[in-house]
Amino acid sequence: MSGPRPAGALTGALYPALFVASLVVPAVSAPSGQPLATPYSDDDTVRRFLAADPDALHRSLQFSGLLQLLSAIALLAFVPQLTAFTGRFGTEARAGLVRAAGTASAVLLALSASISWVLSMVNRTAELPLARALLDLTFITGAAPAVGTLGLVLWQVSRTALNSRALPTWVAWSGLVLAVASLLSLVSLVAEPATLLIPVGRYLGFVWFVAVSVTLWRGDGAARSAPGTSLTA
Repeated sequence: MSGPRPAGALTGALYPALFVASLVVPAVSAPSGQPLATPYSDDDTVRRFLAADPDALHRSLQFSGLLQLLSAIALLAFVPQLTAFTGRFGTEARAGLVRAAGTASAVLLALSASISWVLSMVNRTAELPLARALLDLTFITGAAPAVGTLGLVLWQVSRTALNSRALPTWVAWSGLVLAVASLLSLVSLVAEPATLLIPVGRYLGFVWFVAVSVTLWRGDGAARSAPGTSLTA
């Protein structure tokens, strides 16, 4: 018996859409030829990043911060959907881990967006050490830690889906692979080459989120497998 489709399930697709928008929309106002600054950049690169066009950088950081904050809120709204799925077809322990890790990832992304907004307010006048500290904080919150904690979500949901066949097989297997890449991206905190794993876990993970979001919205998961253990309040 089919019931009304849960609109909340579509927040899983809204999360990557808003994040991608946070990269595309600010690019319109970003300074042309601006060097890319990362925590591994030298002081001269960071200085040129801040001085290229302060007004354009201000707008770019504000737009990016706002859209990434909205993306974090969408992720936070999707966490209960993943938690309920994992509790229904898996175990309560797995569901609890999905809830905790998903919430942590959303909070980290929201912190990163907020710090980006703070940097936009002080980028014209901030001394280099303060600007570097804010840039590093956006990385330590919104990059590897946010992706790594989300890797725990992908692992638990994908294991549950694989065991119960409640999601398409390719979604389950790809989720496990992306979960490993996401968790390994945490190594980037001590080894720069591992930063390559951050976009792998994040952007390919977006495809996974859209697939799961649409599947849950359509109710295909419930049709694929008989319900397992229900999640208790």
